Amino acid sequence: MYNQFTRRAIFFVLLLFWGNSFAQNTFTDTSTDSYAKFAEFSEDASLEMDFSIVDQLLHAGVMNMGPSTRAYAELSRPPTGTRLKQTIDGATENEANRFFYENLAKEQHKILKLRKELEAIPAATPLKLYTKEAQLAYWLNLYNVSLINELAVIYPLNNLRPVLTGDTSILDKKILLVDNLALSLNDIHYHILPVLYPENPLYIYGLHQGIKGSPNIRTKAYKAKSVIRDLKENAREFVNSNRGTQFNGGKKRVRISSFYKRNKHVFPDFDNSFKSHLLEFANGSISGLIENAETFKANINNWRINDFYGSMRRRDVGLYVSSGDGSRFASGLQISPEQRAQLANLMRVRAINFGGGSVTVTDLDPGRDREADVKPETKATKGDDNGN
Repeated sequence: MYNQFTRRAIFFVLLLFWGNSFAQNTFTDTSTDSYAKFAEFSEDASLEMDFSIVDQLLHAGVMNMGPSTRAYAELSRPPTGTRLKQTIDGATENEANRFFYENLAKEQHKILKLRKELEAIPAATPLKLYTKEAQLAYWLNLYNVSLINELAVIYPLNNLRPVLTGDTSILDKKILLVDNLALSLNDIHYHILPVLYPENPLYIYGLHQGIKGSPNIRTKAYKAKSVIRDLKENAREFVNSNRGTQFNGGKKRVRISSFYKRNKHVFPDFDNSFKSHLLEFANGSISGLIENAETFKANINNWRINDFYGSMRRRDVGLYVSSGDGSRFASGLQISPEQRAQLANLMRVRAINFGGGSVTVTDLDPGRDREADVKPETKATKGDDNGN
């Protein structure tokens, strides 16, 4: 009697286990099938997508900081009247293109509208009628515009690690609706692009993360004819910067960005395939160090937002207002003396990165023409890449 009862109990437990496993596998397969349609493309298609409005957004918002010189940033001084000081990573602070989040409040509705227009493209013309390159450009532009919009909602937030990682990450929010499928930015990153480009990890360099420690946001939209070239430029800039690689972690060890750890799925047999990948884009000054490396340590981080002023509050901004689509900051662009100093330093670094000369910045404040010509005190050798 006891043995019969025991056998029945074991059978029941196994039945539950098999049922749960079947349900999980079914869900996984359904999820995978939902992304499979994005693997379809037309190799000889002549259709093109118009990303001119994305060009306008990026042209207005992005400052190209130039190629990395691997120079360390000076220690920041606390604003006048306070002892508070922002902690920075000197190795990476002066790198990465900047985005003018400070000026997004009055343009927020336009960016949200642009995102929705991008979402609607596949409803008008199915993506499978485009080439792989056209689709790659589409997904990268949609990803970056969507991320900019999400970060504008929470700006000014200096440290983005809490909102980019963990269970409440904005990257996991189903904010998009593409071809009747609700998508998150991580869906694009980890499910769609690997299906579209299973053999090429280049696409990771087009997924800007909004932080100084990520590959660059570019000054122009990605387009079918130039997307591979542009991604290679981003890869070269990142690999040859302090954000991508550093060589102070010990003999035969290369420190690399934690961004690569979050993209480990595109590097099978990580130690070997990743080394080959780095060598493809490394310049002569670091290729030998990478070639001789035996280990890679993914511990380079800079989670600070890549804004202009280092998330210093403007004097007239400190109040959230409701817009119906989420919280937005009240308008206004008056900048403080601390922000002026931050901007002047940014211009100086940019001029040095480009190898000298002067930089002019106009229209920092609506209604007032303001120009700042900043000449570097020292001249650095220009790098190999444009760093666009």
